[in-house]
Amino acid sequence: MPFKPVNAPESVVKNADKLFKPASYDIRAYVGEAGDFFGAKAVFTPDAAYTAGVLMGGLTFQLRSGGSVALKEGEACVIGYDNGPTSKKLAESFAAGLSETGVNVYLTGVSGSGQVYQNQSQLGAQAHVQITRSHVEVTTNGAKFGIGIQGIHTYLLKQMNEALKNNSEVRFGDKKGDIIDKTDEAYTVYFNKMVKTYKTYFAGKDTSGIAVNLFGGTGCKYAGLFREILGADTLILGEDLDVNSGAALADPTRKEMIERVDGFTEALKKGYRIHSFDLDADRGSVTSGADALKTGAEGHYLGDALAYILADYKLRKCVPELLKKLSLKGVSVENSAEIKDIAETVYIDARYTSGVKSYVEALGGKTVFHTKGHSLWKETITANMGRMAELAGYDSITSFVKSTGYRDYQIEASLHFFTTDVEDGMPRDDAVENIFVLEQIFAESGIKSLNEYFASVPSRFITKEIRTTSVSNEAKEQITNEIVKVIRDTFGGRSGFETVEFEGQIRADWADGFIMYGMSNTSPKLTFMAEGVTEDLRNKALRFLLALHNHFKAEYGDNEPMDLTENDFFVKEASYKLPEPDKVDMDDPEVKSFLNSFGIERIIF
Repeated sequence: MPFKPVNAPESVVKNADKLFKPASYDIRAYVGEAGDFFGAKAVFTPDAAYTAGVLMGGLTFQLRSGGSVALKEGEACVIGYDNGPTSKKLAESFAAGLSETGVNVYLTGVSGSGQVYQNQSQLGAQAHVQITRSHVEVTTNGAKFGIGIQGIHTYLLKQMNEALKNNSEVRFGDKKGDIIDKTDEAYTVYFNKMVKTYKTYFAGKDTSGIAVNLFGGTGCKYAGLFREILGADTLILGEDLDVNSGAALADPTRKEMIERVDGFTEALKKGYRIHSFDLDADRGSVTSGADALKTGAEGHYLGDALAYILADYKLRKCVPELLKKLSLKGVSVENSAEIKDIAETVYIDARYTSGVKSYVEALGGKTVFHTKGHSLWKETITANMGRMAELAGYDSITSFVKSTGYRDYQIEASLHFFTTDVEDGMPRDDAVENIFVLEQIFAESGIKSLNEYFASVPSRFITKEIRTTSVSNEAKEQITNEIVKVIRDTFGGRSGFETVEFEGQIRADWADGFIMYGMSNTSPKLTFMAEGVTEDLRNKALRFLLALHNHFKAEYGDNEPMDLTENDFFVKEASYKLPEPDKVDMDDPEVKSFLNSFGIERIIF
């Protein structure tokens, strides 16, 4: 088989740092404006997608573990895509690049990410690619991809970056791989598996209060599946929404987008519990209560809220059942203890309310902060499943799962909900399947009203994750680095504080609250949060973050104002007393009060 230089077009090489970002967990880049897609300023173009295919198929990726992963000539890769205007062309170009390396490609058409992930094993493929912009504007598109169980992210994207810049030699095929349309077969095997796994459970149960908001995205493909499993009368919303027009984004975290879906508010008033997707259906929120979409109202539940329920279910039901089965199998006390320690671990996102940590620990579990990024979470869960299988005396994760029936459940604040598969035990963030999973958990946990459940668990006053655009990725990184340093130097090692750093963000916790500052890994946005046991403490902590944010934005020439469309609580929620967030500075009396409460007079930059 020949090895040849990549020889990518110069237009692709010059954008290497925008395509293959070492701090990112997928590709996410500009594709141009409506009417001028793939124009001169576009970054993720058909040429770029073709090159990505060549690199994915032709490189041998070196893993941090010391091993390697690569596709071989004659192996296959599944490629699906969302229903955006640029996705099909990018998928076809990615497929063409893979084909050059001798890899066969199975095109699955418009598909949710979860289907693509599952189709890899269902169709006997060795890799997957999902082309999607997920939940961002139509001017952006991206790719999530992996080989075997290894996602291509961060340091592996860096290897693609370096190969592109250096025009490295990669493996090409002796002959081109075949590109085969498997749209119908791929959907059928996925549909049949979901029906086999969940239909019997829901048969005869009252599902009349469940509704699904497809949000105009790839979820529209699965309306028939929901009716097949949950009942023919299942309320389906969002089928006719055009998320490519700019009228709305399929972002299940944002109330202001959800309320644009016809019939959503009316369904809440009628008592429905509504599940919503993003564009590629790998993230999903749950909304319940007539007033849930009002600014400041409870009832729209994201990852840190759902984490309470998952922790409950894991620690009260799943772990005890697993340990009982392992005891009957004769697993040693020592090995069972280590398995228990792994299974009782709940991973905490830096954007979680601190109430989750105290709740898990009260249930007897333990919490561990985890770096954000869906690929990284899946790697951790896979490693845990493998270790438990080994300790229990099984030769594979699959045999462990088939024997014990154990499933793990973890969730990011961003709504990537990872459920391990009933057949192969692999963690997947499939928002389609996870509707069935969540509804089963609600039923088995005796939760009839989410609003009543959350009224019974610890709560604090917390901001949403504030996301606001920076003038550039470069400015975003400079500002974040400065603020991370200030928070580290101010609170790191201080009595009563615990600071945790992740890629591009820092969180500082104390007994009565936390602050977090960071940046998005996929777009030029700055992010931050604050929490307190009282509204007053939350507001003071938020003002402190805003003062830092505004100071360093000015220092680095970033004049982008706070995005009050995405963060409308500043002007709509009177409890914050912050209608002009861009004007807060370090001389603000509330900022000084916040610092003085910890014995800090001022911060010197």
